[in-house]
Amino acid sequence: MHLVMIRHGQQDYSLTEGKGFRGPARELAPLTKLGVEQAEAVALDSRLEGSQLIISSPYTRSLQTAAIISRVTGLKIEVAFDLHEWLIDTRYENKDQEDTYASVMEISAFEGVRREGAKLHWEGYDQVAERAYAALRPYLYLDKVIVVCHAYVIKQFYNPGRIDYCQIVEVDFDENFTWPGYIERGTKSWY
Repeated sequence: MHLVMIRHGQQDYSLTEGKGFRGPARELAPLTKLGVEQAEAVALDSRLEGSQLIISSPYTRSLQTAAIISRVTGLKIEVAFDLHEWLIDTRYENKDQEDTYASVMEISAFEGVRREGAKLHWEGYDQVAERAYAALRPYLYLDKVIVVCHAYVIKQFYNPGRIDYCQIVEVDFDENFTWPGYIERGTKSWY
C-alpha cells in the first residue's frame, strides 16, 4: 500500500492553553488561519491523485486538515485512533509547551527508547511506531491512502528530518514494514 502521509496544518494552542487545559484536552486546538490555507493548498497536490481513502489521527488539527482535504478530493475520512500524536506524558498531566520541551529533551537524550533512568513519562518512539503500524495494517487491502497525522508519527515510517506543516512524505507500507533506519530496538534513534 502506498501511503501519502501529510502532517496536519499549523495549530493554535492559545485557545486550549488559555483555558488551562491539560493532557489530551490540549489537543483540541484547531488550525490557525494559516493552517487552513496550508490544508487547502496540499489538498490540490497531484500526489494525492488515485488515493482511495483518507485516514486521520483523532486529534483536532489532523481531523480539520483531513476534512479540508476530503472536501476538495471528495474522499471519505476514517479515524484511526492509534495514529494520535506522540504522548509527551503517558499520565496525561502535561500542562504547556514547557512540559513538551522537557519531554523532547529527555527523549532525545534516551535516543527515543524508554530505559531505566527516565524521569518523565513520555512514550517511546518504538511504541509510537508499533501502534501506528497496527493502526494502518487493517487498510492493507487498499492500494493508496492519504494519512493525515503528526510529524512524530510520520517519522516512524520515514524520517526526512524536519517535517513542515502539511508536508507530504510518501512511503510504501506492507505487513512486514520496519523503519528503514531500524536495526534493533534500543540501538538506533527513532527520531
